[in-house]
Amino acid sequence: MPGLPVPLDRGRLAQRWLPEKAELLDIGCGAGYHVRHLARKAKRVVAIDTDRVALKVARRRVRSSRVTFLHYDGARLPFADGSFDAVTLLDVLEHVPHPAELVQEISRVLRPGGVWTVSVPYRGLVRWLSPENMASDYPRCFRVFNALARVRFWVRGHNATGARHHHFAARELIELAAGEFVAERRVRRGSLLYAAAYLGLCFPPPLVGRAWASLCYAAMALDYQIAYGPLAYNLAMQFRKLPAAPAELAIELDARAPEQPQTRSARAA
Repeated sequence: MPGLPVPLDRGRLAQRWLPEKAELLDIGCGAGYHVRHLARKAKRVVAIDTDRVALKVARRRVRSSRVTFLHYDGARLPFADGSFDAVTLLDVLEHVPHPAELVQEISRVLRPGGVWTVSVPYRGLVRWLSPENMASDYPRCFRVFNALARVRFWVRGHNATGARHHHFAARELIELAAGEFVAERRVRRGSLLYAAAYLGLCFPPPLVGRAWASLCYAAMALDYQIAYGPLAYNLAMQFRKLPAAPAELAIELDARAPEQPQTRSARAA
């Protein structure tokens, strides 16, 4: 939905990792927040989503001859094999009921040597702060927040469904990609400040306006610059598709994927 919270640093990170002049597929583009960053570097961007309302907002927000917004049904990607140099999947995989099937589709539409960048909530030591899982994990706490705060519609809706907002470990992503991809990059960013600011965004006090949301976004963006390792709330990885790579070699290379150090630009942000 257009009103969903969008931590824009994922888009900036994906832009830094994007190959120059790549033909890019952005899956789950929502209202186009990340697409603005990606389009500055990509040769062409095809951005798709299952939400027609969000796509209307995206088309108004991003006006570029290099960007095409398309609706799809959430199942098979509507593209021929080997159509793209890169695919981004930013904070989407945790909402997908069958992630292995989507990863297979990503591999299909990528050209050999193409890259897949994915960001997800991290299964680290602060995952218990997830607002989307509060009703099932801490029902009393959720009732208190529900009584005292203006619970945002996406949090209320997600908790009402009972569906788990999945937090991934790096190994889970590596296993999903096994046989098709090799992991090349990994970062774990944002911790307690990020999680607390996200809680504040999801459960804003009464009578607060956009200034409160802006403050929460700023705190999230600041904390996202810091690599926290196992204390992180967010995980981002980049995989490269290999042509017919032996499974044993892929697993060995995945295990060697290094934690990415902070760049000078990230420290200065």
